Amino acid sequence: MKADKLFEELTSLAKSLGYSVRRETGTFRGGGCVVHDQRLIIVNRSMPIEAACVIVARALCRMVGTDDTFMKPAVRDILQRERDYIQAHPDVEINVQRSEAADAA
Repeated sequence: MKADKLFEELTSLAKSLGYSVRRETGTFRGGGCVVHDQRLIIVNRSMPIEAACVIVARALCRMVGTDDTFMKPAVRDILQRERDYIQAHPDVEINVQRSEAADAA
């Protein structure tokens, strides 16, 4: 499956789980979050679509089981690959860096 179609399928799956996927500009990679009761998966717009697929899949693999939701094989494969990566690298975590502007607000 081509990357742009895979991204559409991952976005559709996220919507079925109550998450909105947004591509925004900034100095971040992306991931899942909840802001004012709105569930979001944010992806940096400057990333290639293949990297965006990985970011969305990594967020989704924590939310969806392998057997309880119908998914196309390519979607199931990327979710399982990211789930395996997370299990193999439990010490990898995201470090949030706050800017001085954010601290002042």
